[in-house]
Amino acid sequence: MNRRAFLHNTATSYLFFLPLGGFASLTKDAIGVRLPSEAFLAKLPRLMELASLPGLGIGIVRRDLPVWQHYAGVANAKTKTPITPESLFSGCSLGKPIFACLVLKLAEEGRIDLNRSLNSYLQDDALVGQFGDRVTAYDVLSHTTGLPNWRSERDQKLIPSFEPGTQFEYSGEAFYHLQRVVETITGVGLESLMQERIFKPLGMNSTTYLWRADATEHIVTGHDGGDPYNRFDRFDRAKRIFDLIQTSGKPLSFWTHEQITAALMKEGNSKIAPTPHEMVPNVAFSLLTTVGNYTRFLAAFVDPHDPTLGLSSATRAAMQKPLSNLNSALSWGLGIGIEETDGQTYLWQWGDNGGWKDFLLAHPSTRSAIVVFTNGSNGMHVNERIIQAATGVDHPAFLWNGLSS
Repeated sequence: MNRRAFLHNTATSYLFFLPLGGFASLTKDAIGVRLPSEAFLAKLPRLMELASLPGLGIGIVRRDLPVWQHYAGVANAKTKTPITPESLFSGCSLGKPIFACLVLKLAEEGRIDLNRSLNSYLQDDALVGQFGDRVTAYDVLSHTTGLPNWRSERDQKLIPSFEPGTQFEYSGEAFYHLQRVVETITGVGLESLMQERIFKPLGMNSTTYLWRADATEHIVTGHDGGDPYNRFDRFDRAKRIFDLIQTSGKPLSFWTHEQITAALMKEGNSKIAPTPHEMVPNVAFSLLTTVGNYTRFLAAFVDPHDPTLGLSSATRAAMQKPLSNLNSALSWGLGIGIEETDGQTYLWQWGDNGGWKDFLLAHPSTRSAIVVFTNGSNGMHVNERIIQAATGVDHPAFLWNGLSS
């Protein structure tokens, strides 16, 4: 494919890697994801004002290519720092599909068996109860483990509430447990593994599940209504762990869950280990990324021949096969939500870290996708309007009463 990169000089919209002669077709295709109309973009600031939404970033992929970005508003309502292409958003649960791709890569390499009990890989904090030994990576990726989203008590054991694989129950805790399994299998800390296998090969140089040295300069603050979100301490925790790692003299690959836990307990002179919901890096919620970086992942995700993710056609088909039903329109595959509407199949994931609301939607048959990051507690209402404007479809995923990250 002939490619040309150029900048479309508007105040907040950018076009990248657009195929020659391809601009007109972006707005004429009847299905898939296309650019929102100029009329919609003109009224977007009004929608943001009505929703008390300080800022947002949008990225669109067409025919396996990141083609368009749009930024509006501010990263912090008090400082008035504008949203820019360098802004670091909280990716919330949008980190889960990226991690799922890593797990599936490891499965194709024969390093993890998706149908093998997780307890056979990891005995520390083993899953217990009648069905504890039956939970597999397959169940984690399809949200059918029976585990809670997060355990409610510090000393609570992880006990599946139903037979794994039989019904849907969204669980961030299960994803973090699988993260620990992957670290045990590979002997490498999650952040190092993701940088080596996914982020660097895709050119996602600003993306991390941990923290960055320049993160404070570019971070997008969450907001409760129009006020900066002050109840969120994961950034402070991530920076604390990042500083521990940076000053340790030990390589990033050394820092698994066990090593980070031990270092935090030693630093705080504590005998109490942090809970998984307090740990960073955490594939369930701690992703930090830019719009441009995340669209690089989406471009690889919708490209059936992408060599970087390196997923076989059989694995990609498995990701898009409904494994657990939410309702008549929605289900979950291996690591991603599935939506059937208007005779079309879309893949989706939403993220909710309180003051940040994100959404991704992919249309595999047209190899197109969109991601929207927002920094306000009402952001999902605006996300819905943006996704509708980019697809011409009312998406049932927005009607589902999903869970936070």
